[in-house]
Order: sequence, then structure tokens, then C-alpha cells
Amino acid sequence: MQKTKINFRIVLLILALFSSSACNDWLTLEPENALVREEFWNSKEDVESVVAAMYDSFRGNALSSFLYGEIRGDMFNFQYLSGDWTGFKRIANNDITSTNSEVKWDIYYETINLANTILQFAPTVLDKDKTFTTETLNAYKAEAMFIRSLCYFYLVRTWKDVPLVSQATSSDTVQIYLAKKTEYEVIEAVIKDLKVAEGLAFKNQNYNYPELFRGHANKYSIQALIADMYLWTEKYQESLEYCDKIINAGIYTLQSSETWLWYELYYPGNSGESIFEIQFNDRFDRQENPLYKNLLNMLRASPYAGEIFQLIDTRLCGANGFIWKYKGSNYAISSREGIPRTSNERDANFIYYRYADILLMKAEALGELGALNEGTALINEVIQRAALVSIPTPSNLTDFRDVLLEERAREFAGEGKRWFDLIRFAKKDQFANKQIIMDILLEGADILELPSLRARVLDTMGYYLPIMERDLLYNPNLIQNSYYDK
Repeated sequence: MQKTKINFRIVLLILALFSSSACNDWLTLEPENALVREEFWNSKEDVESVVAAMYDSFRGNALSSFLYGEIRGDMFNFQYLSGDWTGFKRIANNDITSTNSEVKWDIYYETINLANTILQFAPTVLDKDKTFTTETLNAYKAEAMFIRSLCYFYLVRTWKDVPLVSQATSSDTVQIYLAKKTEYEVIEAVIKDLKVAEGLAFKNQNYNYPELFRGHANKYSIQALIADMYLWTEKYQESLEYCDKIINAGIYTLQSSETWLWYELYYPGNSGESIFEIQFNDRFDRQENPLYKNLLNMLRASPYAGEIFQLIDTRLCGANGFIWKYKGSNYAISSREGIPRTSNERDANFIYYRYADILLMKAEALGELGALNEGTALINEVIQRAALVSIPTPSNLTDFRDVLLEERAREFAGEGKRWFDLIRFAKKDQFANKQIIMDILLEGADILELPSLRARVLDTMGYYLPIMERDLLYNPNLIQNSYYDK
């Protein structure tokens, strides 16, 4: 993959056009038809600019994705949130309504629309620009399919059933008001797309610019997403096969247990363990990680998070705590101290997939298929890298699940995965394990509210967010999630 120079003025213009209607309806973008078709699809540079705009749009979703993955979990205490973050604090307190401005899914659909636009219009450039090759077109199509699919994965994990939009809404023929598809219909369609993308994507590393390999969709990030989706739908053999594709490629490895090498996962990022992480870079305008806009200083580890780490566990970062992965530029285990990031280093990437995730996904699939010894060996491979200890093989699947879920909590602490992990484990065998979520939602509740809250948390639809009231008003074909329609 070649390093591409992008005109960021064009990117910002495209983003402005595609987000201009967000305050009205996330699917009404008709006025931009002529502009998109006539001005932006004549050369490979136009395609590159829209691809960059798609990534920039997805980058803009990173903070919400992080919070949706943590806000109702048990790794943080969110009671210190204030100011602009009060909407999320209400979600953390299970005070969730469709009028809360933070239950918005349009941020994902705007990115999906950019991906759909690339898939629909980029092929027309082949006949207009002879320097735009089929190989490059296919790679960009694969990237668009991946980003679109990852957006849909966030949508179904956060809202469950959602509209499935597969055409750019700049088209005169697209249906504007779509009804919801079930989460399984969405995931089935998305996996089908991803398997096409898998054959189109780049697969070779660019050692001069690792951010182009780790920060752009490629064959292996696509395989990671497919493996994750198969876990979500309890198709464990299929998930196992996709994990093995990545493992057998021989490209990725766990970062060294040497503390200063392990910390390269987060500073500077794009390590040898990284499969896909959205890039932030203070050298570019608007690329400071939004965690640093007051939120990071309000985050506190929960009592549960304090219980599950051993003091020798590298991932705790000593007295600095696991949030140090965003706050620090290094970590010296001997002194349990480190150097904080400076004001122009507030650009930690958001990591979506790394090799440790693949090992633990495979462990989960193996355990569910009855191979507890093999699954435990993979868990130990991850544990021993960070804590230099090992665990015995659990005697049954229930205990194995408990061990694995706790290890995922340690390994991915503060990386936006915890709530989605909890839902995935709770929903196994038709929500046979929902008690793990009920206990979290009931913890700390007012004693007078416990009886009514206990009755409410039995309804598993309450584990998902409501559709925003605004979207229900604009789209007559949408139906509110049942838990919130009472």
C-alpha cells in the first residue's frame, strides 16, 4: 500500500455535506446528488478523499463507541461525570430515555452512508482515470465494507434490531424510511459482505508507514471482525476457523512482557500486536483523541476493577492504574511510575482489535466446543505475558466462562469492550446467564427502588438502548425497542 497524500480541505467539505442534515434526519441527503456525482468522482484523488472522509467520520464515532462499551459495565465509576457528560451519566445510572441526546445512532449511519457512497460511485472512476487501478478500487471497496460492517456491529450490540442501509442515500431511488431488521439478519448480511471484502483487501504490510496497515482495513482486520461476529451469534466453529486464519498468517504476536515494550501497545501504538486501531495524530487538525476533553480526568476505576488485578500485573500500571494507557507515555514497573503525556501527545489511538483479542476469542470458541484444556492454554498465554502466573483448567464450562470473562476484563480494561462482553456472555443459551448483567445493574441501586428495578432488569431488551425519539418522529416505519415502549 502506498502512502497517500489527502487534501484534508476536501475531506472536511465532504464531511460537512454528509453531516449537514444530521439535525433533521440521518437518511435525507438528497441535495448533494449533483455535487457528489459530478465533482467528487472523476479521479483517484476524489476516491481517496472520500475514503479519508469515511475514516474521519468513523474517528468521530470513537468516543461514543468507547462509552457505549463501558458506560453500563463494571470497570469504571461514572459518578464524577458532569457538564457535557451528564447524558452519559444518566445512562450509567440506568436512567435511560429516548429523549437523552446520547442515545443517537445517526453518528454510525453517517459513516455508513459515506461507505455506501464509496461502494456505489468509486467504480465509475475506473473509466475516467487510467491511473486508478482495479486492485486499488477493490482495496477501497474492502475498506468501505469493513467500516460499514463495524458500524453495524456497534449498532446491533447497542440497539439490537436496526435498519439495514446498503445504498448511498444520495441516490434518487433509495428508500428513505426503512424498518428495522433483526440483529441476526443484519449480522448475516454483514458477514456475507465481509467475506467478499476478505478477498479484495490489502494483505501486505507497509513497514515504512505502519499506521496505513494497522489503521486501515485489511484482510486480517476483516477476519477479526468476522470471528467476533460469529462469537456474538454463538457460531463457535466458524469463529474458531477465522481466528486460526489470523494466527496462522504469522504476522501478529503478543507484545513482550518487558514493561516498556508492552506499553508500546498504547504509546506510540501501531505495535506488532495491533490488527486495527483508529488513528489520532496531533500533527493534524482535529485529530486529538476526544478522551482528553475533560472526560479522562473524570474516569475512576470501579471497586471491581481494583479487585481483579494482581499487583504484579503489568496491565495495572502500578499505582497509575489501567487508565494510564491513555494518560502516560511510558511505564517503569521498577518505580511504579511513568511519564505523563504532554499537551501535544493527547492522541492515543483507539484499539479495536489486537492479537490478544484473537487468542481470547479462540479460547472462548474452544471452551464452548468442549475443549477446556486448549482454551485455558490460550488464556494462560495472555495472562503469562502480563502477570507471569497461570491458572488451572476449570472443571466445567460455567467456571471456564467466569475465568475468561474476568481475564478479558483485565486485558481490555478501559478499551471499550466490557459491556459488549457482558452482553455476549449473558445472552449465551438464550440469556441463560443474564444474572451477570442483573447483578451489575442492581448494584448500588436505592433500596426503595430495588423491587421495581429488579422486575425491570429481567427484561433483556433493557440491556440495549432505546431508539431516539427524534428518529421515531421522522421515520414512521421505526418501532421503539419494547422495553422503552411501556
